Amino acid sequence: MSTPLHTILSWFETGDFPTETQFKDTFLSFYHKDDLIPVTGIEGFEEIFQLFASAEAFQEHLKDPKAHSEYLALLNAGNLTSAHVDSWKSKLGISNVATIDSSDQLGNVYTKIQVNSFVDALKDADKDLALKIENVRKILLSNDLSLDELQEIVNFIKKNRDDIEALKALPIGESSEDKVKLVLDYDWLSSPKNQQEFNKQIYDKVLLISQTAESAVVQITGSAVFPNTLETENVIIQARDSVTGKKINIDDYATNQTIEIKMLGDLANPINILILKVKP
Repeated sequence: MSTPLHTILSWFETGDFPTETQFKDTFLSFYHKDDLIPVTGIEGFEEIFQLFASAEAFQEHLKDPKAHSEYLALLNAGNLTSAHVDSWKSKLGISNVATIDSSDQLGNVYTKIQVNSFVDALKDADKDLALKIENVRKILLSNDLSLDELQEIVNFIKKNRDDIEALKALPIGESSEDKVKLVLDYDWLSSPKNQQEFNKQIYDKVLLISQTAESAVVQITGSAVFPNTLETENVIIQARDSVTGKKINIDDYATNQTIEIKMLGDLANPINILILKVKP
């Protein structure tokens, strides 16, 4: 049981002589670095952990041939209607489609070369879409702290849309020394005097957020040692069964370079190791 801080402070005022019991109660009111912080002592931890899908559920989703069929076309086009086809034709500017071997013939048709170029363009668009989906997935797997910082940038851009639009109008590498006048005051901006200083501070802030990892998830099948991607020993480590979600008892040890996990019993399924950085 912890002692209220104002009570502890009253024991150590000038001229006081704290007793042995008061010293003991003081230190028992704080977490020691060698002690594990209980999950119940981390606000919102259970809600954060529920955001992670099990590996089995994710693999089943990837194999589901009807996944997102209400938004995306199936491979066999089984969910497309004539209205969908007409809409695609209208967007592509096509009313009648055919292929011919000669490129010098006129008419409402495409040559084989044009069709091949169109197919290559679709393949490139598919790769770009897959990359964007992967980036979204990485953001969703990040913890709430990173998302909060990302939301700060979004809010800043919304509130200062005029300034951002002015930046877009400048040629790359040719920003002028015009003065910057912000709509609101922001503590983390060091009063930029000109456009270049404003650009540099915004860039540094976005770069810091994108490079700062706050959490990591590693799946293992037994005792293991793996690199500590958070690069700090101030972490919270928890293990859960990847199928059932049940918490698993482990013994762990973290340094700035590695994390060592020792299993304390037999495993029925792979284990998801969740690592959260503890802010100093």
